[in-house]
Amino acid sequence: MKLMPVNTLIENKKLLLIDDSIVRGTQIRRTIDFLYDCAARELHVRSACPPILYSCKYLNFTRSTSENDLISRQIINRLEGLDGAEISETEKYTDEYTKFGSEKYDVMVEEIRRTLNMTTLSYHSLDGLLGSVGIPQNRLCTYCWNGKE
Repeated sequence: MKLMPVNTLIENKKLLLIDDSIVRGTQIRRTIDFLYDCAARELHVRSACPPILYSCKYLNFTRSTSENDLISRQIINRLEGLDGAEISETEKYTDEYTKFGSEKYDVMVEEIRRTLNMTTLSYHSLDGLLGSVGIPQNRLCTYCWNGKE
């Protein structure tokens, strides 16, 4: 029942999807494919948090067999010519990609958008996220976004 389309709300429409996070991209990709199959015209996606570049050490929601399963890591590896590389090889590039609005960040987001077949994609910045929740950064774990404990 959850995925029964209401065609009049989807067909030939521009839709905005808001997701809490994009981890591996598999869930949002299935949703995007489903909505395009239901004749959506455009799919704009907004993520409530920054791109996840590190697996969470404390919770299971981002745990994978490898950090390279994360969509952001897959894209960094592709952009840097490191497909199939060890995690340690990718580490030297991740800092450049965590800087919201930098050229590397923008290229990564665009490549994620293209890979997942979205019309547009935007992520909340870490500063914006911290401002939204009203908790000082030193009281909130940001490891999965910037690798800093």
